[in-house]
Amino acid sequence: MKHYTLFKKILLPLAAFGLLIGFISFAFIFNHHLNNIEAKANEETQKLANLLVTARTLVSEHVLSSMALLKQYASVEGPPNIHGVTDMLGTQVPNLRFGDSPQTGRTIMVDSVTRIGSGTATIFVKRGQQFLRIATNVKKADGSNAFGTELNPYGKVIEKLQKNETFYGVVDILGEAYLSRYEPMHDNQNRLIGAWYVGYKLDFNAIDQAIRQWGFLEKGFVAITDGHGKIRFLTGGISKQQALEAMEDSQHRWKRVSKEVPEWDFQINILYPVNEAYWSALGALSPVMIIALILTLVVLMAVISGLQRFVLNPLGGEPETAKLLLMRIESGDFAEDHIAATPDTLIANMVKMRRRLREMVSQIQASANRLKVSASVFDHAHDAIFITDEHGLIVQCNPSFSVVTGYAQAEAIGQSPAALGIACQQPDFFQDLYEGAQAFQEWQGEVWNRHHQGHDYLVELELSPVMNQAGEFQHYVGLFSDITRAKEQQNMLEHLAYHDVLTQLPNRVLFSSRLQQALLEAERQQSLVAICYIDLDDFKIVNDQYGHEFGDKLLMQLASRLTNILKPQDTLARLGGDEFAMLLCGGRTQTEYTRLLKKLLAAIEKPFAIDKFKFSISASIGYTLYPIDNNPPDTLLRHADHAMYHAKTHGGHQFHLFDLASAQQSQQQQLLLRDLLNGIQNSHIKLVYQPQVCMQSGKLFCFEALLRWQHPLRGLLYPNDFLNAVEHTSLIIDIGNWVIEESLRQLTEWQDHGLHTQVSVNIAAQHLMHKQFSDHLSSLFKKYPSIKPQQLHIEITESAAISDFARVNRVIQQCQSLGVAFSIDDFGSGYSSLIYLRRLPVDIIKIDQSFIHNMLSNQEDLAVIRGVVTLCREFGRKVVAEGVEKAEQAQILAALGCDYAQGFGISRGMPGNKVIEWAGKHDPYQFN
Repeated sequence: MKHYTLFKKILLPLAAFGLLIGFISFAFIFNHHLNNIEAKANEETQKLANLLVTARTLVSEHVLSSMALLKQYASVEGPPNIHGVTDMLGTQVPNLRFGDSPQTGRTIMVDSVTRIGSGTATIFVKRGQQFLRIATNVKKADGSNAFGTELNPYGKVIEKLQKNETFYGVVDILGEAYLSRYEPMHDNQNRLIGAWYVGYKLDFNAIDQAIRQWGFLEKGFVAITDGHGKIRFLTGGISKQQALEAMEDSQHRWKRVSKEVPEWDFQINILYPVNEAYWSALGALSPVMIIALILTLVVLMAVISGLQRFVLNPLGGEPETAKLLLMRIESGDFAEDHIAATPDTLIANMVKMRRRLREMVSQIQASANRLKVSASVFDHAHDAIFITDEHGLIVQCNPSFSVVTGYAQAEAIGQSPAALGIACQQPDFFQDLYEGAQAFQEWQGEVWNRHHQGHDYLVELELSPVMNQAGEFQHYVGLFSDITRAKEQQNMLEHLAYHDVLTQLPNRVLFSSRLQQALLEAERQQSLVAICYIDLDDFKIVNDQYGHEFGDKLLMQLASRLTNILKPQDTLARLGGDEFAMLLCGGRTQTEYTRLLKKLLAAIEKPFAIDKFKFSISASIGYTLYPIDNNPPDTLLRHADHAMYHAKTHGGHQFHLFDLASAQQSQQQQLLLRDLLNGIQNSHIKLVYQPQVCMQSGKLFCFEALLRWQHPLRGLLYPNDFLNAVEHTSLIIDIGNWVIEESLRQLTEWQDHGLHTQVSVNIAAQHLMHKQFSDHLSSLFKKYPSIKPQQLHIEITESAAISDFARVNRVIQQCQSLGVAFSIDDFGSGYSSLIYLRRLPVDIIKIDQSFIHNMLSNQEDLAVIRGVVTLCREFGRKVVAEGVEKAEQAQILAALGCDYAQGFGISRGMPGNKVIEWAGKHDPYQFN
């Protein structure tokens, strides 16, 4: 019982106290390490948020400029207003107009704003609390236009519009993220009547690649979700199902750190296993636990030894002496008091124990000083720390030092930092710290270290001297962390800010900076700088027919091909879509740049092989030369753009040097093109019909559809007055499709009133060579089922530039298989008459009216007519004579064997509603 009392009063409290102190220390350090891991996760989420905001900023310029362009086009029409109601897809909606021009169901304005790039545009009209799409190029899921669809009534956009506020942010459209801008539309009384919208798809390729490589700890990962909880980006190596299970974890096996990105309506989530964080924290506790265990064992062994001696040996003295000794030991009095006792007795052992305790206290005090240094090391256990002595040799380092450098603690102690690869690129770095002018001073900065395995890594190094109370130097404490990855991410973000994400070429910002430098260098060296603007002629066809994936791959190949041709001091930049800019430097003459531009055009026109397909494109290049064109940088680029437009409108496949005359002509063509767009929107474009009759029987054969434009200022214009301005643009295809459909509609109306005839339409070469021509024609016959394909004739002008006879032959044969007939118009006016006659499988030849006008007075023209009729008979073609104005001409042509006649002598072109009346009077026609 006596032994139990001693154990209970001395040993048990001492052990409990030691365990309590150890547990408190363990809990504090363990929790501190877990907090550090969570803080690191929060830093990572902030870096990711900065990356997303940077990507959004790159697209902002497109959105703002496109919205300004959409409003500018609308302002040409007039102010927005509501004029009654109109029908759209069977639904009554307010009739929104710009000036007097209705906008419901028209897409030319929105298409012209977003024709280049992957943007969308929409005009909304307000009906009650709804906003309906009345003019848009947004597509529904089935590929049809989203006319009449409603803006999401529960979305974040409509809340802004109802408050007459602008919404600018990221919106999800058909599963793709678009940077969008919605602005309220007011009439002249400031009433909210609709909304404007422009959006551009954001390219996530670079962000996706960065997130795939982003991790945390060993098994942690990054998952970025949108406002609906859908995962948009995910670290590589983990499936979306695994990520969703971790995010929905209800058993607290995963730690989740999140950050909202309101600019995207995204949430950044970093998740890592809780048990992994616990093991990491336990690893940090290992040194503390070892030291605490050693101290505890030492104390316990001393106490147990004393108790054993106290129990086993006799008391060896007066009880009061033993009690006094116990009281002194209890009070911590270990001073020498010259108490004597018989050896191996209790009191003697107590005296020895006091002496040993006195020695242990001295040792513990000495150890405490060393533990102060160790505590500062382990307070920053996530960074590498080392301590040097006054000779510059390492006396202590932490576990992170071994992780970062690759050197074990035993290998590091006793070595100089330089021998372990620290500041390896500065051999005299540590010698200067001890012996130079700045000796024993604090130092902070970036240095390169060399790992134990041989590779170099970048660190942020801090060196702090430690002085004693007398101000004498004792140690250097060094702290550093590996920032190689952070630097790489910083460089990546800087690269994204100044380079195109797809092609990795400089973007507009970097191009502007290099342009200014190039102009200064040209002045210094007295050389010429060529500022070039490039636009691809046929790129839209690749995107439309094969998709944007093939278009993107083609752009990347093109960028690589052109970069390999240019000199290192030259610059090729992508401005957006299929538009590029170039800086060509160091030349002395225009001839040097002319040779280089020819080489670049040839490189562009060389076929591109993508997967199993081959693509051929061409380009239009405009350029100007500085200092011959001595203007500011922005003006020089604008001049190059004007020259490019001149090259494009004159057939493409060429380059053109800027000059003032061509710029003015380009501006006039742009004004004419704008007026033509307004004319189409306001139905100022119409068709008149001129009859063709059989010269033998006088029976009505066909009506040719002729295009007319009633210009509000210039009066009635004929095709030669305006079609040249759009001949090499996509608008010529839109006009051609409209002419064919309007002619078929008019044929249907005539047939409903009892007139069964045929119609002939003129088609441009570019339209005919379009890959979807025959498919579009087939769809029109399905739309007008009462019209037989044999009732439609398609005319090709002989002067049209047909560069690919094989392709045109295929299109003609496809259309002829439907039953459509083809003819060559203005035959004999060019140099390719016989080639066209021999190589094109047409049905009818139309003799140019210049030969008919002079046939009565010019025997050579009459001989040409006779030869054409003979050739056509041999080739099995029918012949139409254009420009017949006199009965004598008709009689001679009939005698020569000409099949049909057309001209003012028979009838001028007439509106469609006058044709039935004319046919009733003149079928058959009498040549007088």
